[in-house]
Amino acid sequence: MAAAALFLSGPQLLPAQQAATSGCEQVITARQAGHCIGVASSFHSIPKLDDSHSYGLAELIDIAESASPESRIAWAQAKRAMEAAGVQRAEYLPLLTFVAQGSDLRAINPFPKPLAPRGYVTVEVPTAVAQMELQYQLLDFARGPRLEGSKAFEVASALRFGRAQQTVAYRTATQFYRVQQAAGQLVAARQILQTAQTLLANAQSQFDNGRATLPDVQNAQAGAAGAQYDLATAEGEVQKAKLALTEAIGVEPTATIGIVAVGSASPEAFDTPVEELIDKAWKNRPDLLARMQDLKRSNDAVKSARAKYLPGVGLVATGGQTNMWPTADYGQLGPASVSTWSAAVQLRWEVFNGARRHEVTAALAEQKAAAEEQRATQDAVTRQVWESYVDYRTAIEQERSSQSFLTSSTVSYESSLDAFRYGVRSLVDVVQAERQLAQARLEDVRARARVQQSAAALSYAIGNLPSGNASTTGWKP
Repeated sequence: MAAAALFLSGPQLLPAQQAATSGCEQVITARQAGHCIGVASSFHSIPKLDDSHSYGLAELIDIAESASPESRIAWAQAKRAMEAAGVQRAEYLPLLTFVAQGSDLRAINPFPKPLAPRGYVTVEVPTAVAQMELQYQLLDFARGPRLEGSKAFEVASALRFGRAQQTVAYRTATQFYRVQQAAGQLVAARQILQTAQTLLANAQSQFDNGRATLPDVQNAQAGAAGAQYDLATAEGEVQKAKLALTEAIGVEPTATIGIVAVGSASPEAFDTPVEELIDKAWKNRPDLLARMQDLKRSNDAVKSARAKYLPGVGLVATGGQTNMWPTADYGQLGPASVSTWSAAVQLRWEVFNGARRHEVTAALAEQKAAAEEQRATQDAVTRQVWESYVDYRTAIEQERSSQSFLTSSTVSYESSLDAFRYGVRSLVDVVQAERQLAQARLEDVRARARVQQSAAALSYAIGNLPSGNASTTGWKP
């Protein structure tokens, strides 16, 4: 199962990737839906993770789209819809049946007394029949709308399968970036501990030389102990994030999975108007396109209900071989083995049916509900794009600010530590600068993670798949 993610003209959201999708995100015909569902068979064995391998996002999305229960359920539902459409297509074909029947009949037949003394004859007729039966609906005004409705349902199910694949990919990307964030915070926690230990060593040296007080040393010891505590917490967060990631991709949860390190690229300029993104979302979102197919299906349901007011014409024909061995208690009857056939054309028109009007009214109500559901989904898509757009632009600004914050905090700490060594600054000033540097390191990690997560969220809101080889920003001009 391989297909490229959607491209956006102009500024692109996440480069194209080869993922385990089948192109079900943009199907518009039943033929395309059948092809994508057939290609995307989800019932493969669940893969095992290699603890010695560092997985990238693209690899994890491939695993998730074939192993996650949500993806498999969506595929099975799309497959069911495809087969249901096949059932409706079969209504245009005749029904041919082979019938073999053996029977025995004993009956009384009235007969004139001059010929039968008792006025009747008892007859026993063993019969064996082998024949073919043909049934064909020549005219059915509801057949066409039913078929079109089933096609719309097939396309909608394929689109929902495509959206389920996107949801799995987005959830995998979110958990992947969460692991990267936790790993980055672990690295920051180690740096913070190293900084705290350096400060403690300087405080102890100053105390030994009579330039610092015992409370200064105790203050530094408390800072080192707090950094050690934060390091233990960060290590636990990495383990929990990996457990959540493996659960999200549909394999047995484990904390031993390895992932690639976080990138260090800075966010790129992003000036795409939100109106353009909303327009692309209206064209690309599989769930919104599926709502359009739901509305088409409801329109066909109304046509099908109204078609019940019209007549139908059917053909029934049989042909075969009939064998009989009749006997009678009076007279003689001979056996027979002859070819038999019959043919009939039937016009059926329901002149009155009390339920028919209610069926049409119910179909019209379903049509209105489908139209409102489409409008509600379109509004939800607009809101989601707006929210993701704002979050992404905010994340870019926060990432740039975090870089400045980290740079200035590093300079401030180093200057304060040098001044403390020369005895012109107090340990309180150094501790304050150390805490500020620790906060800046953690905020830098969080800001980078927010850029990645918000880029994936915007990609998902527009109807694209997250990319496994995206830059830190996830956007390409």
